[in-house]
Amino acid sequence: MLRMFSKVHTLKLILFLSYLIIKLPETLAEGFVFNYNAEKFKEQIKEMDGNFIMFYAPWSRHYVEFEPRWKDLAKFMNVNESKLAIAQIDCTVNMKLCHECDITGYPTLVYYRKNSFTPTVYNGTRDLPSLTMFLSEIISIKDTNPENSDDTANVLTYAGMAYLNDKNFEKSIATGQHFIMFFAPWCSASQRLAPEWSELGIFYARNDDIQIGQVNCLLSAATCKKLGIKDYPKLLWIQNRTLIRNAIGLETMDELSNYVEKMLVSDKHDPVKFMKKEKVLPVARITEDTFETFLEKDLVFINYFAPWCAHCMQLNYLWRHLGVRFQDESRVLIADVNCVHSKTLCETEKVSMFPTLRLYRHNELVYSGDGSMPIENIVLLIKEHLDSLNDKFSDNITTSDSSPYNVASLEKIVEDIKQKGNIKDLIGEKEVKDDGDKEHTKDENVEKLEEKEGESARVETDVKASEINSIARDEL
Repeated sequence: MLRMFSKVHTLKLILFLSYLIIKLPETLAEGFVFNYNAEKFKEQIKEMDGNFIMFYAPWSRHYVEFEPRWKDLAKFMNVNESKLAIAQIDCTVNMKLCHECDITGYPTLVYYRKNSFTPTVYNGTRDLPSLTMFLSEIISIKDTNPENSDDTANVLTYAGMAYLNDKNFEKSIATGQHFIMFFAPWCSASQRLAPEWSELGIFYARNDDIQIGQVNCLLSAATCKKLGIKDYPKLLWIQNRTLIRNAIGLETMDELSNYVEKMLVSDKHDPVKFMKKEKVLPVARITEDTFETFLEKDLVFINYFAPWCAHCMQLNYLWRHLGVRFQDESRVLIADVNCVHSKTLCETEKVSMFPTLRLYRHNELVYSGDGSMPIENIVLLIKEHLDSLNDKFSDNITTSDSSPYNVASLEKIVEDIKQKGNIKDLIGEKEVKDDGDKEHTKDENVEKLEEKEGESARVETDVKASEINSIARDEL
C-alpha cells in the first residue's frame, strides 16, 4: 500500500514539475530545457533572439541517449534574462507542428533566428563542446533577415558571454576589464574549452568588475589579425583597451576562475592607484608581480600573513584600521602579503613565521617584528620615520602639544580606533600562562591601557619611544 502511495505521488510530482517548466515564466525555469507547443513555438521565435530546438520522440533510442547532453547545454544557456533559449518539442504530442517543420527523424536539432521560421539544421557531432561551439559560431554570423536590424555593431550578451566581432570589438573593450577567448570553430582545443568557457561566463554574469567574451576568428579575421592571433584558443586579459596579459595553460573551470580572481584582486590593488591614493582600499594586497613597485613608496609597512593563522586573523582587524589612519598620508603605505598565494615572495623575503611585520623605508628594511607590538607603538614607529623624512606628520594623528610623543596623542589614536571598532579585538584573545593559574583577558589589557594617566604614562611613553628609536637606528 505504501509503495502504491509513493508511486502515485511521485507521478503527480513529475507532472507538476513538467507543468512548471511549461507554464511558468522562463526566469523561473532557469537551467531547464524549455518545452514548446505550437503556440509557444511561434511566440518564442518572435520574442527571443535565437532558439535552439530539439524535435524528438520519447520512444527514440537516439533521443534517450542524447537527452542528458541537451540538458547540460540548457544549464549553460537557459539562465535568467537570457534572450537565447534551448528548447524541445515532443513530436508525439505536436505532430502537426513537426510535420510543418519537415521533421523526419529523431532527434532533429535546428536553430531559429529571431522572426525567422527558416531554420539552420545542426548536423555536427552531438557532444557538449561541439554544440557549444556551434552556438558561438552561429551567434557571431550576421543576421541577413531584413525584418531584424543589423546588430553586429552592438554587443550581444547571452548567459554572461559577450559575443564580439570586427564591428563591436573596439567599442566593447574601451572601458573595464575583459577576459576574451579567441577561437576557431575547427580547432579541437577550442572545442574542448568551449563548455568551460561558457560556464565561466555564467559564473561571472552578475559581476560588474569583469566581462567574459569570445571572438570567432573565422568570422572576425581583421580583429584577430590586428592582435596577432595565430594559434587557438588564445585567452587575453584586456583592460581599458590595453592588453594586460596572455593567459596560458588554463583548461578547467577551476583554473579559469582562479585566474580571474587573481587578476581582479590585482586590479583592486593596482600599485599606480595606491601610489596616487586614488579611491583605494586601506590596505594594499602585494604579490610577486607588484612587490618592487609598491616598495617605491617612502614608507611601506607590510603584514606577512597566512589565512590559517589565528593570530594573523586577529591582527588583520588592527591592520585595516591602521590603513585607514594613514590612508590620506601620501608617503605611507599599509600593505599585506598572503603567503599562501604568494609563497615564492615570502620565501625570497625569508619570512618563516606568521604574522611577520616589516617596515621598509625607500626600499630598505628598517624594522621587523612578530606582530606583538601595541598599536600606539606601531603608530609611533611610523611617525618617527615620517619625522626623520623632514616633513610634517599627518594632521590625522598630531595634536596641539609640541611634544612628538605625548600621551594625549596616543590616547586620541586609541580612542579613534575604539570608535571605529572594538579595541579588544586588537589586543587578541586571552593568553594562558604555562602554569595554568592565571589568565589575562582582553578586558584586563584594555583596563591597563586606559589606566595610563599623568606623569607615569608620559614616562612609559618616552621609554617606548626611545626603545623604538634604538631599534630603528640599529636596523638602519
